[in-house]
Amino acid sequence: KAVAEEGYTHPTPIQQQAITPAIEGFDLVACAQTGTGKTAAFSIPILDTLHRNSQYENSKLKHITALIVTPTRELAIQIDESIKTYGKYTQIKSLVIFGGVTQTAQVNALKKGIDILVATPGRLLDLHNQGLVNIRQIKQLVLDEADQMLDMGFIHDVKKIIKIIPQKRQTLLFSATMPVAIQELAMSILTKPKYISVTPVSSTAEKVEQKVYFVNKQNKRPLLTHLIKEENLKNVLVFTRTKH
Repeated sequence: KAVAEEGYTHPTPIQQQAITPAIEGFDLVACAQTGTGKTAAFSIPILDTLHRNSQYENSKLKHITALIVTPTRELAIQIDESIKTYGKYTQIKSLVIFGGVTQTAQVNALKKGIDILVATPGRLLDLHNQGLVNIRQIKQLVLDEADQMLDMGFIHDVKKIIKIIPQKRQTLLFSATMPVAIQELAMSILTKPKYISVTPVSSTAEKVEQKVYFVNKQNKRPLLTHLIKEENLKNVLVFTRTKH
């Protein structure tokens, strides 16, 4: 009902390939970028599994059953919002935790009992080390944007998390690229996984003019300044690799 209300009628390629095996309990390795619909591809099966198991509708028995680990607070918040949207007609409770803010509100929410936890690695380990979060009973683990977690130096934290949670579980790993370190991680933590790969849909409008400049690092900003002045550009959106 909730999915229909969102206006979803046809699954995206990643949803079409991932939802059924995920509901059936298989481990998954999915190569998919942001924008392909992957959040629904893993959150809908988790909600479905929990909803079919009636004990989770009883708030007195709530404990963290599904854990979704993701590299940034922005993505964590987005995933939690999606879960709340798709699961709004169930009694399933989710919570998002991340660093950079005081932990009090997050800890108070944890004490009330939740089913699905969305977390960034650092804050999750921090709360676990303080004895404030219990992830020893989870049955489903999602690692989202695994390659980004590798790039941001979270891979060791991820390995620590995996040592804490039960070995007998379902694991879904999503990554835009598959570097060797991620392939090795997948082989070490997944059991007979199914492999899925989708390419993102091209979204550039026909009327958009595209140009590529091959330029040395030290000349990038001077070139940007030059282009803005030369073209007399008034409104410019600049994407950059890091905030620095």
